[in-house]
Amino acid sequence: MTVRAALLLLSTGGLLVAGCSSDGGAPLKCGDGQACDGGGGGDGGDGGAPAACGTVQPCGGDVVGGWKFVEECESIASFAASAAKFSMMAEQSWCVSQTLVGIEPEASGSLVFGTDGSYSLALTHGGFLDIKFPAECLAGVSCDDTTAGLQSQIDAGTFPMPNVTSISCSGSSDCVCRAAVDVYRAEAGTFSVAGNVVTFNAASGAVTNKSYCVVGKTLHILDTATRTAGQTDIDSDLVAMKQ
Repeated sequence: MTVRAALLLLSTGGLLVAGCSSDGGAPLKCGDGQACDGGGGGDGGDGGAPAACGTVQPCGGDVVGGWKFVEECESIASFAASAAKFSMMAEQSWCVSQTLVGIEPEASGSLVFGTDGSYSLALTHGGFLDIKFPAECLAGVSCDDTTAGLQSQIDAGTFPMPNVTSISCSGSSDCVCRAAVDVYRAEAGTFSVAGNVVTFNAASGAVTNKSYCVVGKTLHILDTATRTAGQTDIDSDLVAMKQ
């Protein structure tokens, strides 16, 4: 699951608030050669600069060992799909004109591939969602008061998105709100590799196929799409360093 998917799942219930780009402008360009969380891709293993998050194509490689997640990034195309999905969900919410203006993903945790074909995953998808609420939805309530009201719900445990840990809104008439989100995922099972794809067979019965590439001491777990014949686009890149 990508950060985009994990965070948007939190919005399907009530589409209240979750995130903010400070100016409500263009989406983050993670996956377009820049990391969203400001992290580095790690040691390339050859003494040169590591490949930037979102720029590596599937290449396979030896995954056995322990890995520490250091960052995640998403492409502009992936963000556009998220924004479109969000707009569709907003049509059923209390504020039909709210828009998703940014996603800033972060990742932490570990992934261990054993020599016996087993794996164990402990992953926190974190980061921020950026949502713009137009004045027509706020009925004269200030952005400071919107922050206070929503944060009080979070503190009381009544906020409809339980994985949101904090929220802050800014603006004059329109409000752009940023929610910090943590989504924890832990699982174990067996894995297999075929070419550039690693298959996770979780003990729960779930089966997940992921494109991947090992570059030196860096593992890139990729979500890909083919929008142009013969061209593989990277929609998201979850980056881990060898331990």
